[in-house]
Amino acid sequence: MLLPTPVILIINQPRQAAEFSQVLEKTGAKVHAATSFEEANELLSFLHPDIIILPNQLEGSDGGDGRLYCQQVRATLAPPRPVLVLLHPSTDVTERINAFRYGADDVLGDPIDKNELAIRVLAHLRRRQEEFSHQLTQLPGPNQIRRMLEQCLYSDRHWAAISIDLNKIRVYNETYGDLAGDQLIKALAAILTDIADDNEFVGHIEADDFLMVTRPELAEKKAELICRQFDSISSRFYPKGDIERGYLISTGRGGIRRRVPLISIACGIVSSTTRKFQSYVDVLTTARDYRYLAKQKQGSCWISEKNADEVPYPLPVGQDAQSGHAGAELSEQEFCERTTRILVVEPDGAMACLLQETLALEGYTVQVTSSADDALELARYEPHPDLILLESNLTGRKLDGWKLCRELKSDEELSKIWIVMATSHPDQSLALEAGADLYLPKPFDMPSLLTEVSLLLRSRFNF
Repeated sequence: MLLPTPVILIINQPRQAAEFSQVLEKTGAKVHAATSFEEANELLSFLHPDIIILPNQLEGSDGGDGRLYCQQVRATLAPPRPVLVLLHPSTDVTERINAFRYGADDVLGDPIDKNELAIRVLAHLRRRQEEFSHQLTQLPGPNQIRRMLEQCLYSDRHWAAISIDLNKIRVYNETYGDLAGDQLIKALAAILTDIADDNEFVGHIEADDFLMVTRPELAEKKAELICRQFDSISSRFYPKGDIERGYLISTGRGGIRRRVPLISIACGIVSSTTRKFQSYVDVLTTARDYRYLAKQKQGSCWISEKNADEVPYPLPVGQDAQSGHAGAELSEQEFCERTTRILVVEPDGAMACLLQETLALEGYTVQVTSSADDALELARYEPHPDLILLESNLTGRKLDGWKLCRELKSDEELSKIWIVMATSHPDQSLALEAGADLYLPKPFDMPSLLTEVSLLLRSRFNF
């Protein structure tokens, strides 16, 4: 797997700098040289070296104290700063200790054998790579990702970046615990490193956020392979019952439950062949934007600039990552001006009256019925209700609350209606298995109901 090219800055007299450069370039590093501290400062304004090698005392007309320069670098450069290797001619222990006190990270003899210098530098680079690796996966972390993308931006070669993360990892962690979530993230890391060849880079930004750098002509094939390989193993991370059910149940405050799809992959692809990027942040942000579009589709998916037009954005009314519903776009102003219809199906007269009055005060148009059969007929009238607040304990000629919910969700046109099932039934999963979008245990708190209703309705309009 490809890693960012290490960068070394040598500050020394021209002859010594040339000799060191010749040896250190054999380590695979990119070596820059400066013959004065002023010239080094100019290079540091745009260069981000991993290591700076400098003498204790720089000779010549532009000379200076290397120890003071170490002190200056530590005070002025933002983390992650370079490793400071000071070459010191003295064998006196006290003088070498003082060099460390000024800020040097390592003090070596001067003159020094060139091979020893190369080995010392490789040891520092190895330690730096370990330090900047992500603790969970040992993949290159944010600092190395930044270095890699900056090198891509300055390169003459074309490249593509794939932003990758897991959908619904938070709910997975809440359900099975953080340790199980970590195992899932490590499995994704293993897939990415297996897919990447020797000329491709894989980095781990944070949590479940990864980045792959590859060639433009391979990017979409790689993303497709990532999705397929993850889907082929993801079922191993669930109990059999959850796999058979096909979704997780997310439990919020007050016992509110909702269906959440099983874990999947989202990938966003950008390429240097299609646009000019201004910075590594621009690359990450744009790739994440396309990844967000991929999240709007169900299941594992990738989106690039080539197929982004196939994904509606903002989402059409009624389409979200969980439901897959579709409708027509509305602006937020149109949403506020639009009449939102709610059908309350509640056998308790006092509760029905309270719900009707409370929802009406919120600006909704509310109809009320106590019969499941009548509710089905009212739902079929146009314009259809946007949301049905449904009690499971209903009586009717043909339907009860559970059957009504299944009937509504099995109808292609009526399935677009949000259903909030409010019930005191002890088996709380029945409501979601019947097709309800939200389960609300009775007795519930009215502010919680109003909040959830508002969130459901606004999510349909992608606000």
